[in-house]
Amino acid sequence: MKGLKANKRIGRIFAKSLDTTIIILPGSLKLLTVLLFVSLAVAAGPLARDSSLSASSQGHENQQARFAIGVEYIIPGFAEVFARTGVKWAKPMGKGFSWGDIEPKPPVAGKHKYHWDEIDQLILEYQRAGFRHFHIYVKSMNPWASSQPVKSIGGGSSLPKPEYIEDYKAYLRALVQRYDPNHPDHLPGLLYPIEYWEIEAEWGTGFWQGTLEEYLKLLRIAYPTIKQANPQAKVILIGFFLAGVFEGHPDPKDIPTTLAAMPNKRRQTSERYLEEIRELLAHPELFDIVEFHSLSDWSEISGMARFLRQTMQQYGYEKPIWVGDVNYTASPMMFWDVPVPPYTEAQKPAIETTLRALSQPNHPKHAEAIAWLRAEQAKGLVKKVVLAMAEGLAGINIGNLKDEGIFSAVPTITGTVAFQGLVDTVGIPAKPATPRPAYQALRLVVQKIGDFSEVKPLNLGQGVYAYKFMVRDRPVYGLWYDDGRRYLPGEKEPAVTACLPLFQGEYLLTETPLVVVGTNPSSPGRPFTARIVSPSTDGCLKLTLTPKPLFLEPNR
Repeated sequence: MKGLKANKRIGRIFAKSLDTTIIILPGSLKLLTVLLFVSLAVAAGPLARDSSLSASSQGHENQQARFAIGVEYIIPGFAEVFARTGVKWAKPMGKGFSWGDIEPKPPVAGKHKYHWDEIDQLILEYQRAGFRHFHIYVKSMNPWASSQPVKSIGGGSSLPKPEYIEDYKAYLRALVQRYDPNHPDHLPGLLYPIEYWEIEAEWGTGFWQGTLEEYLKLLRIAYPTIKQANPQAKVILIGFFLAGVFEGHPDPKDIPTTLAAMPNKRRQTSERYLEEIRELLAHPELFDIVEFHSLSDWSEISGMARFLRQTMQQYGYEKPIWVGDVNYTASPMMFWDVPVPPYTEAQKPAIETTLRALSQPNHPKHAEAIAWLRAEQAKGLVKKVVLAMAEGLAGINIGNLKDEGIFSAVPTITGTVAFQGLVDTVGIPAKPATPRPAYQALRLVVQKIGDFSEVKPLNLGQGVYAYKFMVRDRPVYGLWYDDGRRYLPGEKEPAVTACLPLFQGEYLLTETPLVVVGTNPSSPGRPFTARIVSPSTDGCLKLTLTPKPLFLEPNR
């Protein structure tokens, strides 16, 4: 998430109107994430099965694999632990890389003085730990150069004043070239180039204070400048974030029906946001990569990805799509006292009870609620990654690395944001401690399907999510069941029996870990426990599927 030094852990929550709520929340050292939340309880359902759908690289140039998995909002001291998941991509918060952070004072006599120390140390720590690829937020936010005042809380970027345009270009060139090993002014000790630069943080939620036309003008300045500084660089379009439209609705054809069911102001807000996405995507000459942010339920991945791809295709092109800002590996459940779909208004009292239990260590149900949330995180992480792969996306960035406990004071407003870290921490400043189930789930996904070459959805029945991955010339299956509802602590989750056609032989079945399977942060994982299963003589392997994802592979 994108943060400011003065108020790293303070968020603002405010309502634009009774019908449209904007919520600004924290992440790992990110001051604010803004959720444009449409509170309609969308009826969730399984993915529409498309037998022709398969993952494609979409031109993505990842040297390691066709699909990139990263961790987001990286912070000092956590590189070694997260490198042990096998992840090779990383994305820092916006704080530190903004123009005003790097050049806090205007140039004197045309000479620029840049402050690199903090971000240099962060990049070197993660590169030395084994991270090879980085996405970087590039924000024009600068108190002395911005055309609009930078807010004391929340910040916000705008076009540079006309007299500072050339200084903005100089900042871009200096930033890109500092992390290019082929440039003579690069950071000493730099191991790998940084080639992915995202122009501003998030669309329509306050991080960009200007108009759409002003953002396009900024792109027309930034894109050629970055390309000239490093021809290998990739420019990422500002991230799109829209909740309440695609949860449980993977087919963009459902958009009119979903919008029609909304209250008038919410519908107008969502319609305007969708139209702005279309307008920005109409300028493919100004970016190389499209990104959307996923802070809602895992079921939003497919619909948003398909909407973006179809919109690009309508304009006659297709570019790689990333999903980032994945700060809720479990659903946030509630924002501003409104349940997040597919949670419903009828579940609101139980959601409030759960959030209070999560936020109060002395609550009699605290341990139960924490155990439930940790399991939900692990399940949600696997589902978001698998769906991103199945939709042919280029990659995914998973956050948060640690909790932001200050927000536990208002859990029905901020949801589960205070508890979303992938590892426990100790001390001040925070140091990694016990890895949580979601961390182990990340290890599992990387280990089982991180370097897949092909993925194909399987039709095993209503509500069954099933995918066949090819990994190093062998099949690996990922499966789970979803009935469109979301369940709370103590509630019994659904199950269904499915038949997976397989050749005779032994197969290893590995379930997503829902409890801690490692306690030492210096050695945060051990081999996953698997059991051997075999299909019947008719070639059917009967599996009991639940919302907990499992992986199946030949035992050889």
